[in-house]
Amino acid sequence: MQRDTIVALATPAGVSAIAVVRVSGPLSQSLFCRFISKSEFSPKTLYHCKYLSREGKTLDDILMVFFPSVGSYTGEDAVEIYCHGNMLIVENILADLCGRGFRFAESGEFTKRAFLNGKLDLCQAEAVADVIHATNERAMQVAQNQLSGALSDRVNTVSRNLLNALAEVEIGIDFSDDEVCDEKTFFHDVLQKIEAATKELKILIESNKYHSVINNGISTVILGEPNAGKSSLFNFLLGEDRAIVSEIAGTTRDIISEKIVIGNNVLKICDTAGLRSKAVGEIEQTGIAKAITKASNADFFLIVMNINSNTLPSIPWEIVNRLNDQNTLVVINKIDLPKNCIVEDFLPHLDRIEISIKNETNPWSLKTKILEVTSRNKTLNHDVDIMVNARHVDILRRANACLEAIQSKMLQPLYIETIASDIRQSLETLGEITGTYDNEKMLDLIFSNFCIGK
Repeated sequence: MQRDTIVALATPAGVSAIAVVRVSGPLSQSLFCRFISKSEFSPKTLYHCKYLSREGKTLDDILMVFFPSVGSYTGEDAVEIYCHGNMLIVENILADLCGRGFRFAESGEFTKRAFLNGKLDLCQAEAVADVIHATNERAMQVAQNQLSGALSDRVNTVSRNLLNALAEVEIGIDFSDDEVCDEKTFFHDVLQKIEAATKELKILIESNKYHSVINNGISTVILGEPNAGKSSLFNFLLGEDRAIVSEIAGTTRDIISEKIVIGNNVLKICDTAGLRSKAVGEIEQTGIAKAITKASNADFFLIVMNINSNTLPSIPWEIVNRLNDQNTLVVINKIDLPKNCIVEDFLPHLDRIEISIKNETNPWSLKTKILEVTSRNKTLNHDVDIMVNARHVDILRRANACLEAIQSKMLQPLYIETIASDIRQSLETLGEITGTYDNEKMLDLIFSNFCIGK
């Protein structure tokens, strides 16, 4: 166990009313007592004092609080110092602490120590970073559920059931055939436990498909021919003039992305180059190619058409094949102008709305219509309480592979010892999720993605 005392700024660097300096380790209590003139003090209580440097210089008026190891975040004695949020003051305090034998914390080291000291399991430790970086209510709710142990509980339940199956298999190994009451019943019971575990692991793996939607927003691409009003639609949804709007065809060349909130959904909207078969110049061709590539990975589509156009839009077949009534809304724009084409013939199986962004005819109904279409899509609106990340998916798949190998062996008693080995391997693999299986390189990689001071 590390015995040095670490220190870091726990609030963002910059000018603010208050900055928090966090300390954890064996020197914490002696530091606290150096500044508090009381012979006795109460843990978890704020004390007002002056921060005096080693040379006796007053660096700031501060508040300090001491957390004993049993009640601290890290599981070690810890101190928090609240000073004025001037970075010169903060830097002077940090420099003084380092001169007293403290060292700067590495990324995520406070949370890593909390894990190593048994205050959090690895799932919960990862959820700390998710809570900090959550950008919307759904992401925050899932992160808080996992911080409270929801994912850990699901994984631990699977592990307990596998341990019961392992115990039954080892009974079959330890006793002779004539001592096993009913061989068929024995293997049937074990197989049921394995199948139940496999089913639960697959459900957890499946939850990963909501990860990008919940954390990054619904990837929404605006598509259509040049001058259909794509950039105007983009600006309207955003509430500002973010994209250049021009009557000159092919103005938008590169992809512009922004996030907006509609109802409970976060949409990451992308304005793209106008789609047309005869692009003018290499740059526009590149823009169209980027638009098609972006659309190939999108969750939701806004297909914009100009009602004043003499022809119906031409959408590449690889995009049309992805469009359905759960992921696409056709936006028929410029209804203040004469109707020059039969709009009913354009993607007739999809929902549509007629608007004029320029004259503000029906534009506010657009957001309501977007919510109506996205609400049909279970992937975009699934009410998940937990959600595994890429690391978890890899572990769950490896654990599940061990269990699927078992199912092919269950009717062959010859393989009973290898079945026990497969269950143990699955259990050990699942331990990588909560951290019961210790892998130092894995821990270093996970906590290196945390911010300093957490």
